[in-house]
Amino acid sequence: THYAIVNLGAIDARFEAGAEVTPETLADAGLVRGTKLPVKVLADGGLSKGLTIRAHKFSGNASAAIEAAGGTAETL
Repeated sequence: THYAIVNLGAIDARFEAGAEVTPETLADAGLVRGTKLPVKVLADGGLSKGLTIRAHKFSGNASAAIEAAGGTAETL
């Protein structure tokens, strides 16, 4: 399976605390190209605020970092 990859550092830079991050909002922010491919979130860059992130797949470190920052990782 091919994924659209996005790093936590890029998400952290583009979204405010408490935001809901979805494949659609990632595409709107220019972090992924459209919504044709499933989205995979990687831990590179870290996360400093609580966000609800909905994606098709998360690396283990990304899930842990999201929860440590007070957020939620929801698999689609």
